[in-house]
Amino acid sequence: MPVKHAAPKLVPIAATPASLKTQASSVPYYVRACVLGIPAYLIGVHLWTWVFTASVFLGGRADFRQLYAAAYMVRTGHANELYDYDAQKDFQDRLVSPAQVALPFVRPAYEALILAPLSRLPYRPAYLAFLAINVTLLGVIFFLLLPWMQNLLALYRWLPTALFLGFLPIAAALIQGQDSIFLTALLVGAFVLLANGHEFAGGGLVGLGLFKFQIVIPVALLFLLWRRWRFVLGFSTCLVILSSASLWLVGPKQSGLYIRSLFSMAGVTTPSSNLLRYPVPLQMMANIHGFVFGASDEKLPHIWVEIVTVSLSVCALVWTALRGHQIPGPDQQLLLAIPCGVLVSYYAFIHDLSVLFLPTVLLLGFFLEYEGQRGKDRWISRSAGLMFVVPLVESISPEHFYLVIIAVVSLLIGVSAATANPAFAGQKNGWNGTATASLEVSPET
Repeated sequence: MPVKHAAPKLVPIAATPASLKTQASSVPYYVRACVLGIPAYLIGVHLWTWVFTASVFLGGRADFRQLYAAAYMVRTGHANELYDYDAQKDFQDRLVSPAQVALPFVRPAYEALILAPLSRLPYRPAYLAFLAINVTLLGVIFFLLLPWMQNLLALYRWLPTALFLGFLPIAAALIQGQDSIFLTALLVGAFVLLANGHEFAGGGLVGLGLFKFQIVIPVALLFLLWRRWRFVLGFSTCLVILSSASLWLVGPKQSGLYIRSLFSMAGVTTPSSNLLRYPVPLQMMANIHGFVFGASDEKLPHIWVEIVTVSLSVCALVWTALRGHQIPGPDQQLLLAIPCGVLVSYYAFIHDLSVLFLPTVLLLGFFLEYEGQRGKDRWISRSAGLMFVVPLVESISPEHFYLVIIAVVSLLIGVSAATANPAFAGQKNGWNGTATASLEVSPET
């Protein structure tokens, strides 16, 4: 008489070194081949960019010029001109290099105050010092995420490092002298704090990232909808302190000019002669705003671009909010909120996608082993893999970078599906022996 086999099921196991080795050996050969080839190619793109463009960026054609000039203005008593376009252009031309247009400083004033010590150096040494700070922050991120990267280490010891070096948004942030790695470090720190039950401190760290408020405010809004009151309190505390400091630093007139400049950049108002004159390439943004603009090929009237953008953004926020209500842990909710924050932001170039490294590496680390199994979980690692590879569009066809939104949406859905896996949602302290892994096993006959 034949014996009926029970359906396979996921059985949690302790994350010991031996079990990690077993999981690594279950990764299919074609996945190992991709892991060997794709990061190497992307690292090559990263290094190739440095070799052929380093002189350009060191010469002042980097985004760091706006941060450097703004820091100098604050340090030397010109904070009352911080958001005046003509003043920004004058300081950038004198301190960095002459240019036809200025790179506008569109950050809250407190960031310029924090960076003021760098402005004591000439531009080139300041750029290199800022690069060293960013590299140091990457080391901090690596250390914080190490407990969650044990599966990747078990596969190849060098793999986590290769992922850092090959993630092109991080490479772009390093080369351009952008502050996106600062925000990534704050979000990773907040994730670790939330995983250990420190919601107020986690909210405070996210609040410190208000220099990229277009991303962190949607994150805070989602936590408000999820009724994470301690997180919201920590975020609000930082919001009040940093907003007050910025207002005190530049005064009401410049603060008003700053707000009008933001509306101008978002396309809500038409720039006047005193506001933002720098052309904003919306088609190079990997968010809903950029996608609507790029997909319409400038054939939609401006007002309809704004209406469709707002409508889709509201839909993305509502869907994420509803999904997040089903997630018990604030750390997992943060993983869900980050890609949503990128999608609905009004401003998201390639370097802004650095924040997506956190959900990307966590999904890759946990779900690579599922590639050799059947079921939806194998597609979760593929959503993370897509997010890792797709930024290459910047090198191939930058005017179509808005298509990267497909990978961002895929990652959002992948995180949503991942949090439904009890073992993944149980990674409170990473793969350090207290977390659980899951392998698909068939019961004996």
